[in-house]
Amino acid sequence: MTQNLWTLRPDSEPRFVRGDRRPSVTELLPELLIGEYPQVGDISWLKEALRVSAVHSLQDDRDLVVNGLSIVDLQHGYSEHGIRFVRTPIADGSSDDVVLHLGEALEVLADLAAAKERIYLHCNAGVNRAPTVAIAFLHWHQKLSLEEATKFVKDRRNCGPFVSTLEEYFRSVRGRC
Repeated sequence: MTQNLWTLRPDSEPRFVRGDRRPSVTELLPELLIGEYPQVGDISWLKEALRVSAVHSLQDDRDLVVNGLSIVDLQHGYSEHGIRFVRTPIADGSSDDVVLHLGEALEVLADLAAAKERIYLHCNAGVNRAPTVAIAFLHWHQKLSLEEATKFVKDRRNCGPFVSTLEEYFRSVRGRC
């Protein structure tokens, strides 16, 4: 049976799940990977196969519920494997929420990068929020133009980042400096 991945379902109806498949991961920089959400069973794989030392989750509480994830179990699993775990919850599909939390997400990424962590930045599918924040990071902290950063990420991962939201955000930030 084919799954319809694009129709909003009530919270009571299950969403498409990956099953036992590992999350898709894209390395953007030696210190920054982006992709799909990991399950508790993926934590040792992140550590051993991908050498991840920090996970930055953009999932909000609703994401955790609809994907059947327990924040307590995730925190315990990351701690058990010596992986730093940080969350900057951003609502899925909300460009307004991206703008609201982008500064915090960039600060978290900059702190993790400065601490020489190998960071796995994820949302649900690694299609919107994680690529958007990664583009912002490449622009703001790596000094790429927004166009260069967007091309860099999109050349490496099939994604639909909130580019116009980033343009508006950085215009606004520059106007306050």
